[in-house]
Amino acid sequence: MDLGLQPLLEYDLKDTVALLNNGFTDYFVNIQFSIATFLHMVMQDGIDVNSSRVVLGEGNAVGIALIARRGWSSRLAAMAIVPEARGKGVGRWFLPQLLAESRARGERRMVLEVIEQNMAGVRLYQSGGFQIQRRLVGYNASQNLAGTKAVLEEVDIHDVAGLVTTHGLPDLPWQISGESMASIAPPHRAFRLDSAYAIISDPSAPVIAICSIIVQPKARRSGQATRLLQALAAAYPQRQWKVLMVCPEEIGGLFEKAGFAREQLAQFQMAVAMGH
Repeated sequence: MDLGLQPLLEYDLKDTVALLNNGFTDYFVNIQFSIATFLHMVMQDGIDVNSSRVVLGEGNAVGIALIARRGWSSRLAAMAIVPEARGKGVGRWFLPQLLAESRARGERRMVLEVIEQNMAGVRLYQSGGFQIQRRLVGYNASQNLAGTKAVLEEVDIHDVAGLVTTHGLPDLPWQISGESMASIAPPHRAFRLDSAYAIISDPSAPVIAICSIIVQPKARRSGQATRLLQALAAAYPQRQWKVLMVCPEEIGGLFEKAGFAREQLAQFQMAVAMGH
C-alpha cells in the first residue's frame, strides 16, 4: 500500500471525527467522538492539530494520530487505523514517521498510554523504542458509596492544579498533570478538607469523576484523602463515582480504602527518549 501523511489542520472537522470513530471500531473500550468532545480534547490535552497527522493509503484516509505538545515533550494522544487497513503494516510505517517529526521539532520525549490487554499495540510501541513507565488503573463506586459528613471548602481549581504540579507524583500521566488540571473550569469543581484537595467533574451529573486528589506532603498517611472522598460522597449522595483509567497503580489503594472497585482493564504509561 502506498502511504503518505497529511496534516490534520488541512482535514475537515467532521471527517476527522468520523475517521476517529471508524479507527476505534471494535476497540477494547467504547470510544465515540462528537465534534464537541473532540474540540474539548483539543483544548484540555493540548492537541496540536498542525503536528497531528492523517495517514493516507492510496489517497484515502486510513489512520490518524493526535499529537499533544508541551515544552520539550509530546504525547501520542490517540492513534487509530481503520478496520480495512489493519494488518497491512500501516501502524509500523506510521509510528516511525511520527517519532521522526517529533525529533525534528526538537522534542526530547514522547509519551503515550496503551491498554495493557492490547498486546499488538504494546508490541508496536515497544518496537518504536517506547518503554513501560507504570501501570494505570481505573475505579468505580456505586451509588451506595459510604459517606461521612464534613464541612468542605470550595477552592479554585487552578490553585489545586498548582499543588499537583508542585507536590504530585513525578511524571504523572498527561491527562492528570497539573498543566492539564489548570485547563479545567466549571462545571467542574474543587474542594478542600484539611490538607486534602480534590477536583471533580460536574457534581450535578449522575456520574461524577474524581479528576485529581492531592494531599499536602506533611499531612500524608494520616487518612485525610480517604476522609475527603467520604465527605464528597456525603455531600453528593446517590451518585455513581469513577476514577478514569489514568490513575497510577501505586496510589490506587487510596480509592480501594474508600470503597471503590478496580476496573478489569488497565493501561501502560509508556515513554521514549528522543536521543538529543
